[in-house]
Amino acid sequence: VTDLIACSLDERADLIISSLNSSSENEFNALSATGFKELFSTLKTHFPTLTSVLHQTFEIEDNGELDVDKLRALSITPHDILYMLSNEDIKSVRDNMGVSRRGNPRLVILESFADATDKLIENYALLAKRDLAGLKNEGIEISEVDIGVKFEEVTKAIFEQLGLDVDEDLRRSINTSKDKADIIISLSEDDIIIGEAKTCKNGDFAKYSTTSRQVKAYVNRCESSGKRVAQVLIIAPSFSNDFVESAEMDTEINISLLEASGLKLIFDAFKSRRNPNFSAKLFTKGGLLKAELIAKNI
Repeated sequence: VTDLIACSLDERADLIISSLNSSSENEFNALSATGFKELFSTLKTHFPTLTSVLHQTFEIEDNGELDVDKLRALSITPHDILYMLSNEDIKSVRDNMGVSRRGNPRLVILESFADATDKLIENYALLAKRDLAGLKNEGIEISEVDIGVKFEEVTKAIFEQLGLDVDEDLRRSINTSKDKADIIISLSEDDIIIGEAKTCKNGDFAKYSTTSRQVKAYVNRCESSGKRVAQVLIIAPSFSNDFVESAEMDTEINISLLEASGLKLIFDAFKSRRNPNFSAKLFTKGGLLKAELIAKNI
């Protein structure tokens, strides 16, 4: 308040806008991208008219499917959606979900989806290996057809919690019906890392020729948009020796490889430090990354 009194009118306006932007950012941070998608899917199941209500409430143009990526681009947060619904509707969702009836029902619902993402991160290695039985033993029900998308979303959630700038706007702008990058991490206004999240049920991931064609197409798309691709980062449960050697010898693009268990190790080390020292540039060393060394030096 003192700051507002002492400021000029323009400065007051800037402070208010900055405060609103910060509030919106905090609301997005309450859920990962994966958690937001799960919440939106659950709400649509309970309220089949949710999409049309969102169009009306937020005056969204009806041109194409309304999904979480579009909601985030329009700065519509999970809080916005939950507070758009009536108290009775929210209580109905809470009761049908079987979550705690104590406390603010909207916050209880948000926390349940945050917990679901945390559980998937905790079992990230099982997800990478498409181990349905192992996931079921951990209380995670997921269909075979959804594992690839879920692994991609959880990988994004890990990167977000590592403090990296997962750029969904850029990813949407460069993706086509044919070429669809999984993840783009912005290092600066011009420099990016392209990430690919690959699951593998049996043995090591070994499809280098197919994967390299995919990522080279993404690199070309990004460079055509004026971006410099500092690195391509491929995450998989493990890699065959031939895959590692092919990546190291590829002269067209810079490729780093990271095992899923290694990313989880880095994540755990980051979370355990009071003041972690981590940079996305640690992913740009090339070849098969030494996760233990990265984790040790966070």
